[in-house]
Amino acid sequence: MNPMREPTHTRCAISSCGWCDRDGLDCRFCSGTGWWRPERPHRDASGIIVWLRVDEPCRGCAGTGKEHSPTVAI
Repeated sequence: MNPMREPTHTRCAISSCGWCDRDGLDCRFCSGTGWWRPERPHRDASGIIVWLRVDEPCRGCAGTGKEHSPTVAI
C-alpha cells in the first residue's frame, strides 16, 4: 500500500455527519489514509485457496480517513 495515497472522499454519504466535521481523529482501520489492505480468497491453479492483499477505499471511514465510530466520544 502506498501510505501517501489521498483519501477518496472529503466527506461520507451522511449529509450532516458529526464525524466528518471533526479534525484530528484518524480512522482506526486505515490510520487516516482513507485506504486499507484487506485480504480476499483466491483459488490458485492447483485448487488451493490462498489469500491475496488488495488495496481499496477504507470501509470503516468511507474513504475519508476520519474516525467514524460511535464507540469513541464525540
